[in-house]
Amino acid sequence: MKKNEQALLPYGLNSNVPAITLPDTDLFKSERGSLARNYFENRLELLNREYQELVNLAMENELIYKAQYNFVPRVGVVYHLYDIEGKIILSLIAPNEWDKKYLGSYEFTADSVWQKVDNSEIL
Repeated sequence: MKKNEQALLPYGLNSNVPAITLPDTDLFKSERGSLARNYFENRLELLNREYQELVNLAMENELIYKAQYNFVPRVGVVYHLYDIEGKIILSLIAPNEWDKKYLGSYEFTADSVWQKVDNSEIL
């Protein structure tokens, strides 16, 4: 046997060589595998939440773009969405100034996306 091959053996060749103990790789694999699985499950949950938020935003934007309004929205301005007798209306009139069915307040962004605004910022 060549010297290079002797170095790769999992045991010593004579009694003067210290005992060779192999690490418990199964324990390492099970512990680290579990941690890795938790990491990927958490990331997947986060991605699913972000996806659902994006779907909700797209649905809200579709509703607003189908709404009736007779003005060109300006970036940074908050508009209010109402349901008046089955018609969706976008208006500048604040919800505390009008007694119509209020659906939400939205700000028009530079990306042409309507972002929902917290009601406490308006009133």
